[in-house]
Formats: sequence, structure tokens, C-alpha cells
Amino acid sequence: MQVKNLKKSTFLLKIAFVISLAVILFTASVSYKHIINLNKSRDLIIHSYEVQLELERIISYIKDAETGYRGYLLYGDTTFLDSYSNSRERVNKAFFNIKNLTQDNQSQQKKLKELYHLIVLRYTYFNKNYEDKDLYKKYYEANGKKVMDEIRSKVDEMNALENSLLKKREYNFQDNASYTPLYALLVIFITLILIVLSYLKINSDFKRLQRSNSRLRISQESINQAEILGNYSSWIWNLEKNEIQFSDNQFRLFGLEPHVFNATHTDFLGFVHPDDYEVTSKAFNDIEINENLPAINYRIIQKNEEVRHLRSVGKLFVNRFNEKIIIGTTQDVTEDIVKKIILREKNTDLERNNKELIEFNYAASHDLQEPLRKIQTFISRINEKEKDNLSETGKQYMERIVVAASRMRVLIDDLLQYSRTNKTDASFEEVNLNEIALTSIQELSELIEETKATVTFSGLPTVKGIPFQFRQLFINLINNSIKYRKLNQPPIITVTYEKIKASEDDQIDDNSNRIYHKITFLDNGIGFHPDDSKKIFLLFNRLHAKESYPGTGVGLAICKKIVKNHYGFICANGQPEEGAQIVVYLPTEY
Repeated sequence: MQVKNLKKSTFLLKIAFVISLAVILFTASVSYKHIINLNKSRDLIIHSYEVQLELERIISYIKDAETGYRGYLLYGDTTFLDSYSNSRERVNKAFFNIKNLTQDNQSQQKKLKELYHLIVLRYTYFNKNYEDKDLYKKYYEANGKKVMDEIRSKVDEMNALENSLLKKREYNFQDNASYTPLYALLVIFITLILIVLSYLKINSDFKRLQRSNSRLRISQESINQAEILGNYSSWIWNLEKNEIQFSDNQFRLFGLEPHVFNATHTDFLGFVHPDDYEVTSKAFNDIEINENLPAINYRIIQKNEEVRHLRSVGKLFVNRFNEKIIIGTTQDVTEDIVKKIILREKNTDLERNNKELIEFNYAASHDLQEPLRKIQTFISRINEKEKDNLSETGKQYMERIVVAASRMRVLIDDLLQYSRTNKTDASFEEVNLNEIALTSIQELSELIEETKATVTFSGLPTVKGIPFQFRQLFINLINNSIKYRKLNQPPIITVTYEKIKASEDDQIDDNSNRIYHKITFLDNGIGFHPDDSKKIFLLFNRLHAKESYPGTGVGLAICKKIVKNHYGFICANGQPEEGAQIVVYLPTEY
């Protein structure tokens, strides 16, 4: 989240910088344009003054020519003719300057041509009367003064035109001069505002970056401590640069202090156990080809020569520089490996002991049947041939011996059944519980007829399991409901079915959303106290005296064993004299 905010802030800062630069450039360009216009206005004003100055010079030069020529006529001194001779060249030069200055002004160009003709005419008058002074005086009085007046008049017209232009140019100059400082100040002001805003933004980002760095250091320290507590490490392998970075705990897993050597592929493999070196080296070398590291277990030899078991795994990522990097973790699994070895040995011993116990139970049960069979045979012979010779006390004793022998046979048969339920190596197959229920009822048909019992079921599912164990389950549960019936009421046993979710049933020790088959056996018998709901599934446990209700206390223990063999649950609910409810939960998937 912090990285995302930092990227967003950087992006906004870039946008603000671009906008600020555009505003500054725009304002600067406007200011520059005004300065250029100001310079142009100034040049135009100077231009108008130069035109007027050159016009005044022309008048002055012509007057100098007249003055010199008059002096020559009055005094006959040829030195007065110097100013006359030089004036023509000066007039031409001034005229040329004016022509250049007014070349973009058609009105002035037109007037300049007229002025030029008047000047030429005036100098023509000078040239014609140069030798005859009397004639010149007469000619000048007649025409020269008139031409000179026209020259002055034309010069005045041109000056008037320049004055009108000068007023406009001075106005433009003043206008540009007044706005230019404003634009310059505006540039400075906007620049200062943007600098201040940028500073505030950068300062804010810097403080946020400091906070992020502080949190990052705390997070990094937490990760380091977590690695120490969890006995694992992390590493990064840059495939493009072939650079590896180890976390501090990676060195500790090697039995070293952090960063005592530069992390390289070769140095890492140097700690691997010789027997695991080839497989481990191949797995890490194939990272560049597969761009991944599947989970691999190997051993290392620490500096103190202690052998430890490690597990490494890595995954490929592409960073923002488009570089391929493997981010991996390494965990010390020595304790887990040792525990697995111990557990495997214990399981082996347990399986062997269970097998021996099952074989012993089975053999013992069969071995017990032989002397019991002989006892029952001799009892039968005594009853047939010697019963009349027994006293009344002897006959009572004999009846008790018969009952005890019968109970012993039932107990041995139940033990055989219980030992058979431990054999879970049989393969599971599809079992239709409707057929199982029907078969169980048929096997108990004599007992059902004798007690006038009613057993109903419908819509039971097909499940995976061991058929003969399911027959045992149904026979025992139905038989149990008949056995603990009310004396004055025929037993009614109802078997129902529904699918439920584990998390929705409090009686299942499973908080997942796994789906179970729920099969309920409900009867109208004598029931039991709720406190005994778990005791009734214990081996040889009985809630009633054997004189009242026959049995060995093995039946429901067998049922619990069968359900457990099928990864299910069994529970009982009841109230005294209100019947019992046995519920079997079988998972829909194993």
C-alpha cells in the first residue's frame, strides 16, 4: 500500500512539474514578446526622430548653400562657396537616409519624391545664376524664395506625418513599457509559487518517505526476528545480473555470523553435504533454465560440522526494471525430519503391535472356542444322561453353568467381530445402503417377528466402504434398538437420511464445509440418560444389569470402530423412557 501511494505521489509530482514548467514557459514567452514589442516601439520612436532630424538637416544644408552663395554675391569672396559646394553632397546623403527610413511608408515616400524634385529645382536655380550675380538676385527674388517656401512646406508635411506616427508609437511604447514589468513580476511570482508548492510537496513526500522508511525498518526487523523464531531465511537471485542476496538468518543457518562472506552460488553449494551435492547443485543450476525452484530437501554441514536438514523453494518474479529474479526461502527442517523418523519408527512398531494383537485376539478367540465347545458338549451329555441323578442344588448349578457357557460363546463371537473391524486393509467399493438395510432386516427376521418390531427405511445413499462392516453396523444398531425396547410396546425403528454440511452440525468434530451423509436410527425404546451418550460406545460398557438385558457391551463399540474405519462420526442422543437416537455421519468424499 505504501509503495502504491509513493508511486501515485511521484506521478502527481511529475505532472505538477510539467504543468509548472509549461506555465513558466508560457509566461516567459509572453514577457519576452512584450519586451520585443517594447524594443520595436522604441526603435520606431527613434526612427521617427531620425526622419525628422534628417529633414531638418536638409533644410539646414539648403540654407547653408543659400547663405554661402549670398555671401559670395555680396562680398565676391569665393570662400563662401565652400558651404554651397559641400551642401549638395550632404543633402543627397540626408535624402538617402530619409529614403531608407521611410521605405515602408508609402505616404512619406511619395512626399519624399516631391521634396526631391523641389530640391533639384532649387539647386538648378543655383547653377543657372552662378556667374551673373545681378541676374541671380533678380531670379532668386522671382522664383528661389517660392521654391524654398515649397521645400519648407513639404518638410513640414513630412514632419507632421511623422509626428502623428510618433504619437501612436509613443503610446504603444508607453503601453508596452507599463505591461512588461507586470509580466516580468508575474513570471517571478508564478515561479516562486510553484517553487514553494514544489517544496511543500517534496517536503511532504520526504516526511512520508521517512515514515515509510521507519515502518520499513521496523518491518524488516520484525521479518528478521520472525526468521530467527521460525528458523528460516529468505534470498533473492537476480538471473540477469547473476547476483544473490541472503537475509541475515541464511548465514545463521550455516552456523555463521551474518555477511561473513559474499553471497554466491559456489559459496552456497560449499555447505551442502557431499551425498546431496549432485542433486542440490542440479536443482539450483536448473533455476536459470526452469526459472523456478521446486521444493527441495538437502543436508548441509555447518562450520561446527553439525549436519542440518534444509528445505528450499523459489518462485520467479519480474521487477519494474524487467529483470527476472527468483525470490526464495530456506527453512531448517531438521526437527521435523527427526520427528518424522521417530514417528515412522513408532508407527512401524504400532502397526506391528496391532497386527500381533489382532492375531492374538483372533487366535485366542478361536483357542477359547475349543475348550468352551467341550464344556458345552459335556454339559449337554450330563443333562441328557445324568440330570435325574443330580440333586436340586446340582440342577440349579447346572443351569447356571449352561447360561455362563452361552454367555461365554456370545462374548467370544463378539470379540471375533470386534477384531475383524480392525482389518481396514480391505479395498473400499460402492455400497448401496438400501441393500445393506434390507439384508440386515432379513438376518434379524426371527427376532423382528418375535418382538413384533417395525423397521422402516427409504432413500439411503450409495457410499464407498467395506460391505461386511456396513452389514455389521446396521445389524448391531437395529438389534440394539430391539434389545432395549419397552416391555409393553412393540419396537418401532426408523432409519432416515439427509445430506448436511459439517459446519452446520454441532455434533460433528469438523468445522469445514465438507459434506456428510447423515443416517439416523430412531427408536421408541427405553432410552438413556444424556450423560451416558458417550459411555455407551465404550468396549464392555453396559448401562443395565445383565439380568435385565442380555449382552456383552461390545455391539456399539463395534459400530464406533466401523464408522471410524470409514472416516466418519457416530453419536447418540436420548432421554429415559423416550427412546434413543443413533446418528452416523459418513463423508461424501474420502
